[in-house]
Amino acid sequence: MLLADFALLAVALLSLIILVTMLGSLWVWVPYVPTPRKVVRRMVELAQLRGTETVYDLGCGDARILLEAKRRHPGIRAIGYELPLGIFLLAKLRVALSGLAVEVHMKDYLKADLHNADVLFLYLVPEVLPALLRKLTAEIKPGTRILSHGFPLPERTPLHCERVPLPSWQFFSASGKKGPRVFVYAW
Repeated sequence: MLLADFALLAVALLSLIILVTMLGSLWVWVPYVPTPRKVVRRMVELAQLRGTETVYDLGCGDARILLEAKRRHPGIRAIGYELPLGIFLLAKLRVALSGLAVEVHMKDYLKADLHNADVLFLYLVPEVLPALLRKLTAEIKPGTRILSHGFPLPERTPLHCERVPLPSWQFFSASGKKGPRVFVYAW
């Protein structure tokens, strides 16, 4: 009976975490949509990391971009921010299992100090980008590189924009669009 009680408690706890995560995602208006691995790899390449930078992922999800960047460039400082509890716990678990020195904080990225950022990774819905743009304009240093998956920063012209081809896109997108866009900016 002890095993059955433990299993029931685990299911109840997991259900509570999922509920809190879903409500948290609605509250911050940013759903959890994992970046495809191919896009992750390309974003890290386009960041042109040298290995000594401070790298942030705002709304880091399961920390996959930070983990990829840290694997390729062990000397970077990798920091992520994620607010919904379940996604934050998933990121912490993936970081712990990787054995890599990646920091993940359960904090609103709009309240984070980004003054020392050399590179920022983003995969955020357009509705939150104007507020983020105001923060970046006030806070980040010249030369900071920003890579945005999917959506452009308002009122800014990217240095580079490319589509990352994904086989699944041929089934779900309009013709001529072979994959999601990655926008590269320099402040």
